[in-house]
Amino acid sequence: MQIAYTITGAINLALSFAGAALGIFAMVDAFSRRPDAFAAADKQTKGTWTGITGACGVVLCMSIVFGLFAPQTIFWLAALTGSLVYLLDVRPRLREVQSGGRW
Repeated sequence: MQIAYTITGAINLALSFAGAALGIFAMVDAFSRRPDAFAAADKQTKGTWTGITGACGVVLCMSIVFGLFAPQTIFWLAALTGSLVYLLDVRPRLREVQSGGRW
Protein backbone atom coordinates (compact mmCIF):
# COMPACT_ATOMS: atom_id res chain seq x y z
CA MET A 1 0.00 0.00 0.00
CA GLN A 2 2.89 2.34 0.75
CA ILE A 3 4.28 1.88 -2.77
CA ALA A 4 0.97 3.00 -4.28
CA TYR A 5 1.11 6.25 -2.30
CA THR A 6 4.71 6.81 -3.37
CA ILE A 7 3.89 6.25 -7.03
CA THR A 8 0.82 8.49 -6.83
CA GLY A 9 2.85 11.22 -5.14
CA ALA A 10 5.55 11.02 -7.79
CA ILE A 11 2.99 11.26 -10.59
CA ASN A 12 1.30 14.24 -8.93
CA LEU A 13 4.63 15.98 -8.49
CA ALA A 14 5.61 15.37 -12.13
CA LEU A 15 2.23 16.67 -13.34
CA SER A 16 2.54 19.71 -11.08
CA PHE A 17 5.98 20.62 -12.44
CA ALA A 18 4.94 20.00 -16.06
CA GLY A 19 1.78 22.08 -15.63
CA ALA A 20 3.67 24.93 -13.96
CA ALA A 21 6.27 24.98 -16.74
CA LEU A 22 3.52 25.00 -19.36
CA GLY A 23 1.65 27.80 -17.59
CA ILE A 24 4.74 29.96 -17.20
CA PHE A 25 5.68 29.43 -20.85
CA ALA A 26 2.17 30.40 -22.02
CA MET A 27 2.18 33.47 -19.78
CA VAL A 28 5.58 34.69 -20.96
CA ASP A 29 4.68 34.06 -24.59
CA ALA A 30 1.43 36.02 -24.30
CA PHE A 31 3.28 38.93 -22.67
CA SER A 32 5.90 38.97 -25.43
CA ARG A 33 3.47 39.24 -28.38
CA ARG A 34 2.55 42.52 -30.04
CA PRO A 35 -0.98 43.78 -29.27
CA ASP A 36 -1.86 44.30 -32.93
CA ALA A 37 -1.07 40.65 -33.72
CA PHE A 38 -4.02 39.51 -31.61
CA ALA A 39 -6.41 41.68 -33.62
CA ALA A 40 -4.85 40.58 -36.91
CA ALA A 41 -5.21 36.93 -35.87
CA ASP A 42 -8.89 37.55 -35.07
CA LYS A 43 -8.44 36.51 -31.44
CA GLN A 44 -9.25 38.25 -28.16
CA THR A 45 -7.12 41.22 -27.14
CA LYS A 46 -3.65 40.95 -25.68
CA GLY A 47 -4.95 42.08 -22.30
CA THR A 48 -7.50 39.27 -22.26
CA TRP A 49 -4.98 36.57 -23.12
CA THR A 50 -2.32 37.88 -20.76
CA GLY A 51 -4.93 37.88 -18.00
CA ILE A 52 -6.06 34.36 -18.81
CA THR A 53 -2.56 32.92 -19.11
CA GLY A 54 -1.39 34.89 -16.07
CA ALA A 55 -4.18 33.52 -13.89
CA CYS A 56 -3.59 30.02 -15.25
CA GLY A 57 0.13 30.29 -14.60
CA VAL A 58 -0.45 31.38 -11.00
CA VAL A 59 -2.86 28.52 -10.30
CA LEU A 60 -0.54 25.97 -11.91
CA CYS A 61 2.45 27.27 -9.93
CA MET A 62 0.50 27.22 -6.67
CA SER A 63 0.36 23.43 -6.92
CA ILE A 64 4.14 23.38 -6.41
CA VAL A 65 4.78 26.35 -4.15
CA PHE A 66 1.93 25.98 -1.65
CA GLY A 67 0.67 22.48 -2.39
CA LEU A 68 -2.70 23.87 -3.40
CA PHE A 69 -4.64 22.81 -6.48
CA ALA A 70 -3.25 19.32 -6.95
CA PRO A 71 -3.43 17.95 -10.51
CA GLN A 72 -6.72 16.17 -9.85
CA THR A 73 -8.62 19.30 -8.76
CA ILE A 74 -10.98 21.21 -11.01
CA PHE A 75 -9.05 24.48 -10.64
CA TRP A 76 -5.80 22.88 -11.79
CA LEU A 77 -7.53 21.25 -14.74
CA ALA A 78 -9.22 24.54 -15.71
CA ALA A 79 -5.88 26.36 -15.54
CA LEU A 80 -4.24 23.68 -17.65
CA THR A 81 -7.06 23.96 -20.18
CA GLY A 82 -6.67 27.73 -20.41
CA SER A 83 -2.94 27.45 -21.00
CA LEU A 84 -3.39 24.72 -23.59
CA VAL A 85 -6.03 26.72 -25.49
CA TYR A 86 -3.57 29.57 -25.77
CA LEU A 87 -0.65 27.36 -26.79
CA LEU A 88 -2.53 25.16 -29.25
CA ASP A 89 -4.98 27.64 -30.78
CA VAL A 90 -3.92 31.24 -30.26
CA ARG A 91 -0.11 30.97 -30.38
CA PRO A 92 0.12 29.23 -33.78
CA ARG A 93 -2.18 31.84 -35.31
CA LEU A 94 -0.13 34.67 -33.77
CA ARG A 95 3.10 33.17 -35.10
CA GLU A 96 1.55 32.89 -38.55
CA VAL A 97 0.42 36.53 -38.50
CA GLN A 98 3.72 37.86 -37.17
CA SER A 99 5.89 35.87 -39.54
CA GLY A 100 3.88 36.86 -42.61
CA GLY A 101 2.97 33.34 -43.71
CA ARG A 102 5.08 30.49 -44.96
CA TRP A 103 5.96 31.85 -48.40
